[in-house]
Amino acid sequence: MFEAKIHLADSAPLPSISGRAGWLIAFIILLAAALVLRSGQFGNPIKGLDEQYYLLVGDRMLHGAIPFVDLWDRKPFGLFALFAGIRLLGGDGVIQSQIVASLFAAVTALVVTAIAARSAPRVPAILAGTAYLLCLQTLWGGAAQTPVFYNLLNAAAVWLVLDTAPGLDRRSDLARTFAAMLLCGLAMQVKTNAVFEGGALGLWLLWRMAKAGMPAGRIIRVALAMMLIALAATLAVMAGYAAIGHFPEFWFANVESQFHKHGTLDHIALVRSWTMFSLVAPMAALLIAGLWLATGRWRRWTPEFGLLALWSACAAVDAVALGGFWAHYALPLAVPAAILAAQVFAVPHRGLIIFGIFAAYPTLDAVVLDRISSADERAIAGATVAAIPDDAATRCLFIYEGPVAYYHLKRACLVTRFAFTGHLRSSAEADALGEDATVALREALARRPGTILTVDGSTWKERNLVNDRIVERTVERDYVPIARIPHSHNMNGVEWLIVWRRRDLRPAGAPAPIARFG
Repeated sequence: MFEAKIHLADSAPLPSISGRAGWLIAFIILLAAALVLRSGQFGNPIKGLDEQYYLLVGDRMLHGAIPFVDLWDRKPFGLFALFAGIRLLGGDGVIQSQIVASLFAAVTALVVTAIAARSAPRVPAILAGTAYLLCLQTLWGGAAQTPVFYNLLNAAAVWLVLDTAPGLDRRSDLARTFAAMLLCGLAMQVKTNAVFEGGALGLWLLWRMAKAGMPAGRIIRVALAMMLIALAATLAVMAGYAAIGHFPEFWFANVESQFHKHGTLDHIALVRSWTMFSLVAPMAALLIAGLWLATGRWRRWTPEFGLLALWSACAAVDAVALGGFWAHYALPLAVPAAILAAQVFAVPHRGLIIFGIFAAYPTLDAVVLDRISSADERAIAGATVAAIPDDAATRCLFIYEGPVAYYHLKRACLVTRFAFTGHLRSSAEADALGEDATVALREALARRPGTILTVDGSTWKERNLVNDRIVERTVERDYVPIARIPHSHNMNGVEWLIVWRRRDLRPAGAPAPIARFG
């Protein structure tokens, strides 16, 4: 093993980033890195199924739709409000959301650099910011996943409080602390799971106050103020839904529904966990090595590195708390991991080599593989949009399986508020929607959408087999296939996206029916 020559307590002065010019240069470097790593997916409308749905809901909010009522999901209101704001930037919102997410990623990387620069030289600190961007690429955060946005809020909150006195006995300390709690509360309105990281920060602040000998009464008062400020955004949203008479829908979607999901710890999820843990492993190795070096082989814990350790632990809990084990669940861990990685990158002679090894695959993936896959997906999206009849805006579109981006791109009217394809096709969601998933599907089909999309050869394993059979019988009886487009390639072959047209709307000369799906 090796030992870094830099420690907070006894190091010589470190060459650090200083002055506006220095920070501007650092930001330009990180912004350039973010654009290089992420621009391959710019303009790809079917990158990231979750992000497609956020954009759809945000867009429909501008036309009067109410989240959880007209379009259902369990993500918080603030996320959809954010995407509604992005839609105001113009265009179709696809590249706009990807650019905004890239700016969030670059600014987060700058905050990572600022925190890392407190205990590492400027080059390793900037490499730490770059490592954060590389972690996003590895853990499926290359588009507009929720942590790309709320990681900035949590990282900025930590940065705000690092220079506060342990007792928070200065007015500026309380102002910084309450501002940090407000940021953590806003993060919870992007994704509720951010409560783990915000909780870590709050506990650390209260622990420092107790260690500084502050009176118990003062600690309790500060703690109550912190919790109230952190909950302010959520309480405001709750009050808003109560005022318009839809609090039950809000409460079920945001709280109760999570406890009704199935399969979060079943064998399929556990198999998927191996992918998640393998992708997290390099980042986790940097985190552990960085903490080991920073604390002098675990012997010298400063409050700052104690916070990073607690932050890391809570982010790891966040990643596995809900089960499912999708790789992007570990994205919040990328912030403290990247900060601690600066200690590894600062090791003389070896640090740059370690960074190069860590960066090799994510960079190849972003610069080469992403651009190839994005070009293919843009072509597929273009062909699918052309194949979906233009009357989707009046006769409606129902996507049982496939990218929900086509609702948005075709300005289609909807036949169900469960427009995210995972809601009605997935066995995990069968009892988590607030109504029977099969009843909801039958109601959607009873509205006789002009066009239906399904996937032939689907590799999705958590299937709602009852709903599969209902859709299959419906399209065979009442619809004809008008297009069969490659959807994705995998080890089992090709998934095909089937565009079905209602029989009474079938254009002259339509092709004969094609293979069944499922």
